[in-house]
Amino acid sequence: MKKIILSCVVLLAGLVSVTFANGDDDNNGIVVQKVSQAPDSKEMAGKLKMDYKVTAGKLPRTIRKAAANGLTANFSVQGGSSQVSVWSENFDTDLSQWTINNQVRDDFGPVTIELASTASKAHPYKDIDASDVTSLHFDGDYRVSKRNTAYVTSSDIEIPANARFHAWVGYYEWETCALYISVSTDDFETSTELWNSKNTGASWEWRQVDADLGAFAGKTIKVRITYGEGTKQNFGVGGYSGDFYVDGLSITGVSTVDQINVMTGEEISFVDLSAGNPTAWQWSFPGGTPATSTEQNPTVYYEQPGTYDVTLTVTDAEGSDVVTKTAFVNVEGQAPVAGVEWPADFRDFTTRMRMVAPLTPILYKDASEGFPTSYTWTFLSQYDNTGGIVMPTVYTDKDQEYTHEKLNKWYVTHIAVNDGGYDFVDDSVQAQFAGLVSNFQPKDTYTTNFTDGDLTFPGANKMGITAWAEKISKPSVPVVMSAMYVIFTKASAEELTDQISSVGFYLYTSEDGKPGQPIELLDSWTMSELNYAMTTNSGVVTLELSKEYIINDEVFIVIDGIPEKNDNLECAIGMAPMRDNGNTAFMLKNGQWRPFTGYFQASPGGQTSLAVFPYFTHSVIVPAEVDSEGKVTVGEDVVNVGKEAGTVEKAVFAYRGVEYVGSDASWCRLTGTPGDETVDYLTIEYDALPSGIDSREANVTVTDADGVSTLVIHVIQSATTTSVNAVSATIGNSIEVYDLQGRKVADRTLRKGVYIYNGKKIVK
Repeated sequence: MKKIILSCVVLLAGLVSVTFANGDDDNNGIVVQKVSQAPDSKEMAGKLKMDYKVTAGKLPRTIRKAAANGLTANFSVQGGSSQVSVWSENFDTDLSQWTINNQVRDDFGPVTIELASTASKAHPYKDIDASDVTSLHFDGDYRVSKRNTAYVTSSDIEIPANARFHAWVGYYEWETCALYISVSTDDFETSTELWNSKNTGASWEWRQVDADLGAFAGKTIKVRITYGEGTKQNFGVGGYSGDFYVDGLSITGVSTVDQINVMTGEEISFVDLSAGNPTAWQWSFPGGTPATSTEQNPTVYYEQPGTYDVTLTVTDAEGSDVVTKTAFVNVEGQAPVAGVEWPADFRDFTTRMRMVAPLTPILYKDASEGFPTSYTWTFLSQYDNTGGIVMPTVYTDKDQEYTHEKLNKWYVTHIAVNDGGYDFVDDSVQAQFAGLVSNFQPKDTYTTNFTDGDLTFPGANKMGITAWAEKISKPSVPVVMSAMYVIFTKASAEELTDQISSVGFYLYTSEDGKPGQPIELLDSWTMSELNYAMTTNSGVVTLELSKEYIINDEVFIVIDGIPEKNDNLECAIGMAPMRDNGNTAFMLKNGQWRPFTGYFQASPGGQTSLAVFPYFTHSVIVPAEVDSEGKVTVGEDVVNVGKEAGTVEKAVFAYRGVEYVGSDASWCRLTGTPGDETVDYLTIEYDALPSGIDSREANVTVTDADGVSTLVIHVIQSATTTSVNAVSATIGNSIEVYDLQGRKVADRTLRKGVYIYNGKKIVK
């Protein structure tokens, strides 16, 4: 294999200039300043296919021990050339092999059952059978008074071992009706449902059905396709106002093959074809995941390319039999797909870049697929451009912790490599202490909401959608939410009962990626108040938070209580345009939370974000170094002191201010009171080192405001350490001297500590 050498060269040109509140010099350094406040609302105006073939190199062959008492081990796999059709129906000629009942209840209307062309519908089944002409069509009456149940039933079908059922069904997800596919061995005195169309997506598309028939091996069955009630009908009398197309029915069995050819990561469904009646199975898959299995029909995949043997041992009460098929699995490598689990997914409202905390270490995680074997990371500041080629530091760990020490745009590149090739992710993040955040992506604009007789999206409706939710990702460090804004695009009501309806805004936990339990009601607005926001503030709703909320995990903002849609009411929340990635919007439909993905558009479409904008302040508290101009960089969290009693000052940067906690040792303590600047100077007082002790340690703890984040300073006292309070320079009255906060001081007022003169640090 050729060795791939990657050279990372970044040319920075034509960068967009962005001004931040936290730094105004050319380098956007972090400086000492007052704590920021939240802004006022007025400021806001193909799936891989298995193919089986023999490849050059190690040849496949079968190695078998003598069978014991008629027990003979053998196996194959599902799919590909091992798939053998035992029955099929394409609905291209007639329905003579089917029994039709299009009106189960005589007192309701009949359902149309016919062979119909699907020329106007995109049909993936035509890629398999280009000669396909018509499909089976169910068409229910549009009137609720004509709802009914109808079905077609096949003739008898004998089922082999390891059989599967396949079909294509094209439809919308109708609430008023559904399609069911079931099988029976006793002419439907009893039956087993294989599939139904409920809760599979609202947009029209062809969907593939694949169901296991292993439980019916050796039996004779009939297949029934039924048009009946949907999720909105609970009377057992059928469905209405919907249609379905059915095509490409087949039942397949499994035959033996000599070798299979798959890609790395592709799952292989092994099938036991042993003769006799084994009661135990032991599989060996060298190089596979899992490497062994005791299941009868296990599923395995391979992470690395190569050719692999497979061994099966089957056992019964009288003995066992073993078969090994050499070179049975030939695995072809493929390049990985690079991915990053970002420290936070929400974005700065203005720049639309993911917003992360500065000055403190944050973790970037690899989320690549395709089994990469090596990784690289680079982080490049917008202000690292010197007019030429920039060679950033390259990190090679799978996951990388990094500290952004400047407030600005950072370019992040992550490369994943394996023997099949490489792939990379190249994106930007915004290092910023505080600001409005959003899930709108860089190219997103506000969109108008579509409406029909049942739905204003997202908003008032008659579709059983009772609440809307927006996901807010876990932040890179804990954040404090001090304000929130939600934009409505429609809000009007004529009826008094609607006008006084209370729309609630809630903070919810996240459970399995969906809204979980309510944490707290943030605020509530009546429809009349929402209408006032539309007419006076462009629909911007400012939530009146009763307190600040500390957030250190994924949460949801839930909007609940919008009245049901009617002729005299309109209510809609702003949203981003539909896209095919990055969905953060959810809806509570019929009591179940589900994402927008694939509901209003075919998957992967229908993804969007709601116009929900919290104001977040990152909780950052770190040991600091401050230069003569007041610029802050991250310092050490260790202080070394000498054996004599004294005091030492340690600079700490806390964006939200410092609160003292204390020390875990009586000989070492904090004195003084915290200041109101972002950089505070801890005065640590310590006693003399007792005789006979070489060294000792203490931990001094401080937090930022409200104790959101904690910093521990390690104090090490040693008999061999030179006292930091010893005078190391003589300061004359003619020299301008400044403390670390940039304040000019006179020599006669200096107490022992660290000072700045002529840009250099001195100690007195």
